[in-house]
Parts: sequence; structure tokens; C-alpha cells
Amino acid sequence: MAEDKMISRQAALNELKRLGISGEQVYLIDFIPLLEIVWADGEAQPSEVTILEEFVENHVDNINKQAGCKVLELDQAKEFVNRFLVKQPDPEIMKTLRRFVKPLRLSSADQKENQQLKESLLCACMDIAASAVTEYPYGLHDRFCHEEKRCFFSILESLSESEAAEQEHFPAF
Repeated sequence: MAEDKMISRQAALNELKRLGISGEQVYLIDFIPLLEIVWADGEAQPSEVTILEEFVENHVDNINKQAGCKVLELDQAKEFVNRFLVKQPDPEIMKTLRRFVKPLRLSSADQKENQQLKESLLCACMDIAASAVTEYPYGLHDRFCHEEKRCFFSILESLSESEAAEQEHFPAF
């Protein structure tokens, strides 16, 4: 994913604007990896959606607290997410949108803030993937299905600063 490193903040903003996402909606791009993991197994299961909805509420509150004023409305965030829950979105579109998370949301001068957001997104992805399985009974290594594991590692790689370093620690699927 060398192209992730090449996209500038401005290029990402321009592309999102072309796709109809601009202004304060840029803060909603954080939901894309979570939506990907919801759909990784082909189903948006109720427990997965519940965890996603909790994340949305917390995210809106955090953005507004950081800004010191109301930047995002919860209804606006829910509307953004719901358009991706109505039916499974094209995985390629989701990957394209995910490319914008790093330059827009994980590239501030505050490295601690970047790391906290990245960890929050990754933890939410794991919580979502672990919340439901598509088949019972499942094996000891099947709580996360193969597709969810692949999706998680793809998300991890795209949100990481050093993709080569991450690949040394995590197996490819």
C-alpha cells in the first residue's frame, strides 16, 4: 500500500469533496474501517451494529469536546453510517475511503492523539469482529472468521505508520 503514504491531506480532502463528503463530515471518515469489519463476513449482525452505534455516539461526543463546541450532530453521524448499513457497500469503495483516514485523521502534529485514535479504531474493529459469528458451533480459532482476519490486518496496515514493521509482527492471510 505504498500509495497510502503518497496521498496528501489536501488530495484526500479534494477526493472526499468530489464524493460528497466535506466540512465537518470529514470527521465521519473514521467510521469506514468499522463498517468494513461489520461487513467482512458478509453480514451486518445486530451485535456488530450495536457496537458501531456506541462508537459513533462516543466519537461525536469526543470530537465536540475536543473542538470546545458542537461540530458534529449525532443525527448527521448516524445518517452517514446508516447509508453504509442499508446494504453491503462495494469493498473497493470502502478501501478507497479508508485510504483517507490516515492523512486526514491520523496525521496531526499530536502523535499521542494520533495513536489514541488509531488504537480506538482498531479496538472497535476487534470488538465488532468478536461480537458475533456467522455459524455455531465454531472452532477455537474461528471466533473471527478468515474474512474478518484478512480485513482487520488490511485495516491495521493502512492505519500504521510503518507498514513493513507491522508485517513483521502479523501474519498475512
